[in-house]
This record gives sequence, C-alpha cells and structure tokens, in this order.
Amino acid sequence: MTADEKKQAARRLLGLTEEMLRAARQGDWPAVAAKEGQRRELSEALFADPIPTEAVETVQYCIRELLEIDPELQRLAVAARDEAGDAVRKTQTGKAALSEYRRYSR
Repeated sequence: MTADEKKQAARRLLGLTEEMLRAARQGDWPAVAAKEGQRRELSEALFADPIPTEAVETVQYCIRELLEIDPELQRLAVAARDEAGDAVRKTQTGKAALSEYRRYSR
C-alpha cells in the first residue's frame, strides 16, 4: 500500500469502529459483527507491511482514537451478552415452571 492508501485505510478503520459503536448503542449486534469482520480484514491489510513515514502520523492518530472507542464498545458488548444470558435463564426457568405446573395440574 502507498502512504495515501495507508492513510485511507486507517481512516476507514476508525470509521468502521465509530459505526460499530453507533450500532452497539442501538443494540444492532448483527451490524456490529459484520463491521467487526470488515475491521479485522482492514486492520490486517493495514499492518501487513510497514507504514510509510509520511503516513505514520495519520495512522497513529486513527489508532489512538480507535483505542479510545474500544472500551465503550466492549462494555456494551458485555452488557448485551449478560442481558441475553439472563433472558435465556429466565426462559428456561419459565419453561421448567410451566412443565411442573402441567405435570401436577392433571
């Protein structure tokens, strides 16, 4: 990649991360997952070879910004995972209770 291509890739990487955060805030986890795949591929391409000197400043800036966003993104993902786990447990408890009710109400 040329220096300009590296800069563009770094900006796109940051843009994807910002899009992921917006989607996570809205609870759109399929969109987050799709963008994460794109982000991983772009990150691998960006760092597949050395960053040209003239692109270092832009790449550093974008990575710093990305690292500022990631903790919130991770917190939202953990909260959503925990919420989904609670919902599954409640569903299982409800099914078990219904089964017991049916068993003893005959």
